[in-house]
Amino acid sequence: MDELEEKLSAIHRIKQMTNLEGRAGSIDIDKVIEELINERLIIQEACMVELDEDPFFKAKVNNYTTNRSVIRLRQEEVQNKINVTEDEVYGYFKKYYEEEKHASDEMYEKVKNSIKKKLLKEKEKKRSNDYIAELKNKATVWIDTEFLYSRSLNQKKCDNNIIARVNDASIDDCDFIKEARRHLSKLRGNVLNKEKIKKVNSEVLDSLIIYELVEQEAFKRNYLNDPLFKNNIEEYKDKQLLNLFKQKIILPRSIPLEVELVEYYETHKDDFRKDYEVWFSEMVLQTLESAEVVLKELREGADFEFLASKKSVLAMRTGVNVWIPLRRLSSDIRMAITDLEIGGVSDIVEDSRKYKIIKLKGKRGGEHKKFSSVKDRIKQIFGKKKFDNWIKEYIDKLRNVSQININKKVVNGIKGTV
Repeated sequence: MDELEEKLSAIHRIKQMTNLEGRAGSIDIDKVIEELINERLIIQEACMVELDEDPFFKAKVNNYTTNRSVIRLRQEEVQNKINVTEDEVYGYFKKYYEEEKHASDEMYEKVKNSIKKKLLKEKEKKRSNDYIAELKNKATVWIDTEFLYSRSLNQKKCDNNIIARVNDASIDDCDFIKEARRHLSKLRGNVLNKEKIKKVNSEVLDSLIIYELVEQEAFKRNYLNDPLFKNNIEEYKDKQLLNLFKQKIILPRSIPLEVELVEYYETHKDDFRKDYEVWFSEMVLQTLESAEVVLKELREGADFEFLASKKSVLAMRTGVNVWIPLRRLSSDIRMAITDLEIGGVSDIVEDSRKYKIIKLKGKRGGEHKKFSSVKDRIKQIFGKKKFDNWIKEYIDKLRNVSQININKKVVNGIKGTV
C-alpha cells in the first residue's frame, strides 16, 4: 500500500510538472499496480538467486546506510542546534551597513535574507567544529607518528599497515593513500619541505579520524530502529536489487550476436540512410502579391537567376558551400523541395514571414550507410529490444509460478481519490 501511494505521488508530481494547465491528469491505477507487482517479483527472484549476498551490493547498501546515518547525525547535532534571530540579523546590519551610510529600512529588507544565510553558515561551522572537538575529547586515539611522517602523498603502494586507531577501529596506509589524493595541491612547490609534509600528512590523518569518529557516533544512534529511516534503507536495497538483477541476469542474455546485428541491418536498411543534401537558389519577396507576379513570369519561361537579381530582397547564396542537408531546412521548405526535379521551380513558400520561390539545382545523398558505420547504433537498438523481451519473458515465468492477490476493495477506494 505504501509503495503504491509513493508511486502515485511520484506520477502526480511528474504530470503536474509537464502539464501546462497544472492538472495531474488521469492515472492508470491498474497499470501502476502491475508494474509494482513485476518489480516485487524481480526483487524476490534476486533474493532467491542470492544477489542480496553479492559483495558489491552489500558494500553499496553499507555505504548508503553510513551516509544517511551521518546526514541524520549532522541534522540532530548541528543544524537543529543553531538558529539566527531577527535581532541578530538586524544587529549585523546596523553594525556593518551603517559604516557605509546605507542602513535604511528599505536596504534592510533587501539584504536581511543574505545576512541570515551568512550568520547561519558561520554558526553551522562553529557548531560543527565544537561537536568534532567533543567527539575527539571522548575518544581514545593512538597515532604512529613516525610512520605517519614517513608517508608520501604521491605514494601509490600500500600494505594495510596501521597508522592510527580510533577507539576500536583502525586506519591504515591504504586509507591514507585514498584520502591523500584530495590534499595533493597543498604540497605544490613544497614537495621537499619536511615540515610542510608533516603538516599536510597530519591534516590528511585528521580528516580520516574525523570521518571515523562521526561514523562511529552515527552508528551508535542505531537509526535503523527508526521505522522511517529503515524504510528508506529498504527502498534503496530494493532499487539496487532491481538494477543488479537486470545487470547480472538479464543483460548478459541481451548482448546481440553478430548474425543478429547483420539480420537487423538487412531488414531495416531504410532506417540507416545518409542525409539528403540539396543545392538550390531562392527568391525572397516581401508580399504574397509580388511573389505571385514573379511565379507567373517564371511559369511563362522567365530566367530564374535574372528575375532573382531584380526582384529578390535578399541576394542569392554563392560560394563553395552550396550543399545543405535537407534536415536543416524548415519543414515548409523541405516539403516544397522534396518532390521537385532538378531544375524545377517550387510554388510560393511562406517562411519566416516572407515569401519564397525555390529552384532546385541539385540533390545528392540518401544512399544506405555501410553496416560497419551503424553497427554500434544497431547494437544499442537491437540490444534494448532483446533486453525488453528477456525481462518480459522472465516476469511472465515468475507470474506463472507465483500466487498474486490484489485487494480490489482497497484499489477501488484509491481509484476514487485520484
